Amino acid sequence: MTISSILPAWGWNALLQAQIELRPLKSHEVVARIINQEREMYRVVFFKNDHEGKALAQLSGKFRYEHSDLNLEYPGVGDWVICELHSNDEHAVIHEVLSRQSCFYRKEPGSGARAQIVAANVDVIFVAVSANQDFNLKRLDRYMSLAWESNASPVIVLTKADLAEDLQGLIAEVEDRHPAVPVHAVSALDPQTLEPLKTHLLPGKTVVLLGSSGVGKSTLGNLLLEKEQIKTQGIREDDDKGKHTTTSRSLYQLPSGALLMDTPGMRELGLLDHRDGFENLFDDILELATHCRFKDCQHQTEPGCAVQAALASEELEAERWESFQNLERELRYFERKTNPEIAREERQKWKKITKSLRVRVKQKSRGEI
Repeated sequence: MTISSILPAWGWNALLQAQIELRPLKSHEVVARIINQEREMYRVVFFKNDHEGKALAQLSGKFRYEHSDLNLEYPGVGDWVICELHSNDEHAVIHEVLSRQSCFYRKEPGSGARAQIVAANVDVIFVAVSANQDFNLKRLDRYMSLAWESNASPVIVLTKADLAEDLQGLIAEVEDRHPAVPVHAVSALDPQTLEPLKTHLLPGKTVVLLGSSGVGKSTLGNLLLEKEQIKTQGIREDDDKGKHTTTSRSLYQLPSGALLMDTPGMRELGLLDHRDGFENLFDDILELATHCRFKDCQHQTEPGCAVQAALASEELEAERWESFQNLERELRYFERKTNPEIAREERQKWKKITKSLRVRVKQKSRGEI
């Protein structure tokens, strides 16, 4: 199979082509990209005889038997797949998922440790955050931790800029928190504010819109599409929040030639094995911790704690430290559940702490301290 003029328009590139050259297509197979997903049903755009078409697709029985949705092996929107067409090319069966170049995923809402793919094979992530009263830095930290893990390039978009009381102050706060990430403020009332975003919307590149419910992703998506294609609802007057309207993930072609993926608003954004993204986000705190007097410092009351010293001098913001602790606890929880060695180390650590506390209590009861 050679790259036709159609494939690059949907994000096909040399890395994907190399996979097909190593695993040539059979006569009954076609390459397709998933452009919509609702539960276990997919809509794909396929490429056959140098033309494109669209079909409703589902996973083959063999694929379900051999793969596990727990380990991100099931496809999601943005994935490139190999499938077989049926019923006059109106239906397809997915047999294989090509290796991803990037993947944004989260813990499936609820308890347990199932993973849910949000977006695959994206080049840029627009992390949307409301600039109104719903602005939340801790929530932004959570999104950025997963974004850095995905292998795509994050861009922070402050939506509803017209509702901000101190927009420049918010921008400065976000830039200080995430110095290596572009930050853009946009307003649906002023289309000119979208111009800086268009520098990221290059032909054949895939951009995904991510953010909590009500931040205005669908409105922003329609502005970028230059037509009302994504369903939206107005904001509520009592709290400046929009109602959650997007219920599925979809991939659209923009006038610029870029591809835009819209996703449902996320009320839960749980971490799983996102250790690399977490460490990238908080590299300053991790570096600070290396200067503590004790290697096993818990950063609480230990003497010579560099973290506590930075908090006391306000070199480290208390809110940022709290965000670090919350996400660290979440990662450790997942690691304990899935890695017996880490669980054992965690038990040993707490045994030492408990033993130390018991010794201290005994010393205090004897009047030794």
